[in-house]
Order: sequence, then C-alpha cells, then structure tokens
Amino acid sequence: MRDLKSIQLEYHQKPLEQDQLNPTPWGQLSQWFDDLEKEDVSYPNAAVLSTTNNENFPSSRVILVKEFDESGLVFFTDYESRKGQEILLNPQVSLLFFWKELDRQVRIQGKIEKISRKKSEAYFNSRPFGSQVSAYSSYQSKQVSKEELESKVQENSQAFKDQVPCPERWGGYLISFENAEFWQGRPSRLHDRFFYEREGEIWKISRLSP
Repeated sequence: MRDLKSIQLEYHQKPLEQDQLNPTPWGQLSQWFDDLEKEDVSYPNAAVLSTTNNENFPSSRVILVKEFDESGLVFFTDYESRKGQEILLNPQVSLLFFWKELDRQVRIQGKIEKISRKKSEAYFNSRPFGSQVSAYSSYQSKQVSKEELESKVQENSQAFKDQVPCPERWGGYLISFENAEFWQGRPSRLHDRFFYEREGEIWKISRLSP
C-alpha cells in the first residue's frame, strides 16, 4: 500500500467570520471570485460535479462553470454523456470548488435542469471554431478509436469551414442553490465552515464544527 501519511499540509489563512459573510450563497460565491481575481489561480471556475446512476453509485468529473447568479450555476456539456444520462435518472447533484491558493472550498447541492435552447446556441456560437468542431464530432462518453475521432474532426472541419451548427445533444445545465457550505482552511485544522440552508425566502447560516 502506498503510504501518503507523510504528506503534511498547514494552513495560514485569515479567519472567516460570520459577520463577514454575504447573506446569500451566490453573493458569497461572488465575493470569493472577486478574491480569486487578485490571485494567480489556474481555472478558478473549475468544479467537481457529482451525479449518481440507477444503482446509486456516484460519479464525479471536473466541469467549467460559465456563469452564476441567484437562479443557479451554468455549465455546458453533451446531454447524451454519462453525466447527462445520470442527470435524467436523478436531477439532484453536488458541485465542489477547491482553490488551494486560498485554502478554500465551496460545496453546493442543488437541482439541475437544462437551460433554454436559445442560450445554449448563443454560447456554442461564441466558442472557438475548433471547440465547435470537437463538440459536433465527439459523442461524449461513447467508445471510439482515436483514428475514427480524428477522421470525424477533419471531415467536419472541412464541411463547415467557419460556423458549426450547435448539436441538439449539446447545451447548458443550470444547478440551483439548495444549500451550500463555505470552507476556509485554518491553522491546526480549526477550519471555518459555514452552511447556508434555505428557510422559505430566507437563508439561514450556521457555523459547522471542523
């Protein structure tokens, strides 16, 4: 067995106090993104999305969140992918951001639904040509040989030239804020954890034990 116990990390960040928190989870997330803009963080919008299959086995993968507001967080993918199929079975998902540079993580649980076709097509059309071709050519999560995939990409690159139509199987999802936890790493593992849960139209904020 590979022994990893010798990997020891210490946290040296300032405390996160409850009176500093925004009253809503999307507001607090926005404040933390403001902080990220001041740091050299690779892929600050990368998050781990977890879904479950029909046997309740979870699966997780990294996605890129493209926008968020009070209605939820948006990302784009192939609807026929593994995550898309699992979302059809269970539209309750979790999302995890982790930023080592600030010793912070955010856990969000929410319900997921497709965004409008118009918004999906608008974003698809704004993407670089190569990304459009890749999305059109690749049926995500399906078995394929490297040669077959490269052949499809080459064929579609020549067929569409400048603008690729957005596939019907491709588009955006919106994850609602049902609850959220904001975690700030602190010395001696006395981390600051605050949990947001909705009570009607009000968000209740509780401190959790580390």
